[in-house]
Amino acid sequence: MLKTVKEILDKRAKINDEDDYRIEKCRDELIEVLSRDELLTINILNQLNEKEILYTSEVFEEIAYNLQSVNYIICLKNIEKKYPSLNIKDAIEVAMEFI
Repeated sequence: MLKTVKEILDKRAKINDEDDYRIEKCRDELIEVLSRDELLTINILNQLNEKEILYTSEVFEEIAYNLQSVNYIICLKNIEKKYPSLNIKDAIEVAMEFI
C-alpha cells in the first residue's frame, strides 16, 4: 500500500495547481486508500517525507472523518512535530472534532 500511496502522491505532485479536476481525482484516490486501515495508514504516514506529507495533508480531514481514530490524531501530532514548517494544526483540530 505504501507503493500505491507514493504513486498517487507522485502523480499529484506533477499536476498543475490550476487543474482542479485531476487534483480532485488524486485526492479521492488518496482518501480511499488511506481510509481502509488505521494501523496501515499510520505506518505509511510515518514513512512519508515532508513533500509527500504536504500533499497528503490536503486530505487529512477526510481521512480523519473516515477513520475516527485517536491513534490517527496522535500520528498527525507527531508529524506536526517532525515537520514544523508544515502548517497542519487546523487539520489536526478538525480531525479531533470527528472523534
